[in-house]
Parts: sequence; C-alpha cells; structure tokens
Amino acid sequence: MRELDPLAFTVELGQFYEKSKTTGNVSVTMKRMTATRLIKASKVKKEMPKGGDAVVNNDNQDIQYPCLVRATFKNQKISTIVAPEDITKFQNAYSTVIRAYMDTLKKKDRSKKVKKTSK
Repeated sequence: MRELDPLAFTVELGQFYEKSKTTGNVSVTMKRMTATRLIKASKVKKEMPKGGDAVVNNDNQDIQYPCLVRATFKNQKISTIVAPEDITKFQNAYSTVIRAYMDTLKKKDRSKKVKKTSK
C-alpha cells in the first residue's frame, strides 16, 4: 500500500476512477484514527507521516484525531492520513473528484413486484 499526501491521493483516486470506466470498481474507506491506532502506526513506522498526530483543544480538552483514507482498485492500494485541520480542504478535493466521475455510476435496476389480490 502506497502512503501518499492528501493532494496526491485525490489525483491518484481520479486516475483510479478513470481506469474503472472500462472495467473494475473502486472502493474507498475512511476511518478515524484513535490513540491505539496511532500507537500501532508509530510502531510500524519510525516516524509518523504528516497529519498523523492528535490535536488537543485546550478549552474543553477535546481531542481531534486524524482521518485514515484508503482506496483500492483491482490490486492497487493507496492511502493517506488527513490532519484534523486539513479535513475540510480534503473533503472539497474529494467531492470534486467524486462529482467528476459520477457519470459512470449505474442506476440500480428495481423491478416492480406484482401484488396478489385475494378474493
């Protein structure tokens, strides 16, 4: 799995969606990092990537954790960690990519069920 910065992640995600127009599908997952996940990630990697630290607001001791975003297409996997202060910027870029490739979505085929009338 390739670890990318959030901007490169959205560019690569756009390429995944472009490739999926012909065949395959793209799966995107988002998770909120918790204290235990941050500890596990820091044990795996000697240094945390940018945005990998928790932010503490001193006014009411509210802890804001970063967000882990992963995307897979066939056997290619990419991921990024988005800092709490950059989440709105990332959401805007992510929604732009989603809107750009929404035309490839297929409408769900719903068949109408015929109700039986009893006499």
